[in-house]
Amino acid sequence: MSEVREKLTTLEAWFFTKQRLRFYVSGVLVAYALGLAARFFFHSWIFEADGKPSCIDFSHIWVGGSLAVSANPALVYDYSAFSAARVALGGADGCVPVLNQFVYPPTYLFFIFPLGWMSYAAAFAAWTVVTLLVYLVAIYLIVPRPTAILIALSPFPVFFNFFLGQNGFLLAGLMGLCLILMERRPQLSGVLLGLLTFKPQIGILFPLALAVSRKWRVMVSAMATSAVLIVASMVFFGYQGWPSFTHTLVDRGPNLNPISQASMRLESVYGFLWLAGINSSISWAIQLGVAAAVAIVVCWVWARPLPYSLKAAAFCSAAPLATPFVHGHDLCVLAIAAAFLVKDGLERGFQPGDCSIILFSWIVIFLGFRDFSSGWIPCLALLALVVRRAPEARQHQFRPSYRVERVARKGGI
Repeated sequence: MSEVREKLTTLEAWFFTKQRLRFYVSGVLVAYALGLAARFFFHSWIFEADGKPSCIDFSHIWVGGSLAVSANPALVYDYSAFSAARVALGGADGCVPVLNQFVYPPTYLFFIFPLGWMSYAAAFAAWTVVTLLVYLVAIYLIVPRPTAILIALSPFPVFFNFFLGQNGFLLAGLMGLCLILMERRPQLSGVLLGLLTFKPQIGILFPLALAVSRKWRVMVSAMATSAVLIVASMVFFGYQGWPSFTHTLVDRGPNLNPISQASMRLESVYGFLWLAGINSSISWAIQLGVAAAVAIVVCWVWARPLPYSLKAAAFCSAAPLATPFVHGHDLCVLAIAAAFLVKDGLERGFQPGDCSIILFSWIVIFLGFRDFSSGWIPCLALLALVVRRAPEARQHQFRPSYRVERVARKGGI
């Protein structure tokens, strides 16, 4: 066993260097750029051949922003009005029926209403650039190295967000910033957590983690921010949106069916089981079991005197596992989890196999993305890596192997 560990350590020390990582990642980014350019040239990205916007997910966001700044913002949650506006934007062909309804809470309108004052192309560019910057700032604050920025652009969910114009960058960036600030600026961290309520299903583990770690200031600040946002949304966009959103949220469970997944693939354990043909009741039971298990792991990690980077990585890895309703663009949060793991490794050293597990997660999400609902696998792998490092991660107890420690000192990863 020691010989295997030595060989793995040597291989990782050779592979995970700054120069090689930059070379590999640059090739991936060039491939992404060529793919997007080809799609744009052949009219299968932002615009159709007739010049009208295509029915990518951003059309859903832009229509929501346009209605939010109209004379009657409540039309955002009127199915007929929203559907007609979206069809008028780009035509009915190819539009996904389930996306012809606005499914986000009224507080989300604060993020997207400025887009309603822009042209479609300008809004797409502004949305993508601004949310990408939020994501990259979070990555850089965790691992302040230029190579980390390049690597953070390489996971396939990043390309998917560029292609769809989705909100995965915003989700990952806000979650990363919230966790980064939690130790030093708990009130500000709570404000960011309150902003994250635009996608509540991804943050269902936050109350548990905050409670077991006794971070009451973060919790109070988040609750206050959420309350202010709710009241403000009623003032600016009308109170009618909340009953409509609540009805949509309650109805979301029955809508998780194979038909909707054909166009909105779920990357959860539930989504995987559905594709495998497992009965709905059994799929739900297994999903709930997984959610309970990862909640226990998160509580265990956050309640122990472990390095904060491991706690943050555990949360970002577990959050997508705890909900059945997670899409590919949401998995940008795994880059935040990986960044916290790398930060812990650079500070404390990497054990043999740590970097290989992170690479495995990258490969799985690249190869199986959108085809096998495999997004839960890298979530589980990164969470397992946190659990693996936890027993040895107390201060002054971790002793990494020499070669991997040397790579960290030389700037690898």
